Amino acid sequence: MKLLTNFWRDEAGLVMSAELVMLGTVGVIGATVGLSAASTAINDELVEFSHAIRSLDQSYEVQGHTSCRAWTAGSSYRQQDVEKSLADLCGQVEKANRAVEKKRELKRKAPPSSKELRKKMEARKRKQQQKKNEA
Repeated sequence: MKLLTNFWRDEAGLVMSAELVMLGTVGVIGATVGLSAASTAINDELVEFSHAIRSLDQSYEVQGHTSCRAWTAGSSYRQQDVEKSLADLCGQVEKANRAVEKKRELKRKAPPSSKELRKKMEARKRKQQQKKNEA
């Protein structure tokens, strides 16, 4: 019983646990903010990298070769202007976004439930019965 009362009166661990909770909270908040900042920075760098890769010119030209009894044909490729291809890409993205929005609208306009259909059918039957009774 004496051991239990000693534990009951001991307050040395109270401050320690409060400090640990406070440090843990500050640590978690700091880690969250730090990861958010890192995520934003990484995303910005990847966007810049993608623009740099896209702006590389991949055009080439290889001259043909002719000798005594053999020849090879030349080959060439001219890359489309970056501005034009980006405009085409943006147009494709906008078209895809419109298609996604259209699908979302269709999902929002979901068909009525079976209970609602049953009520509508019963109302139609009542109207038809009333018309027959009136005639």
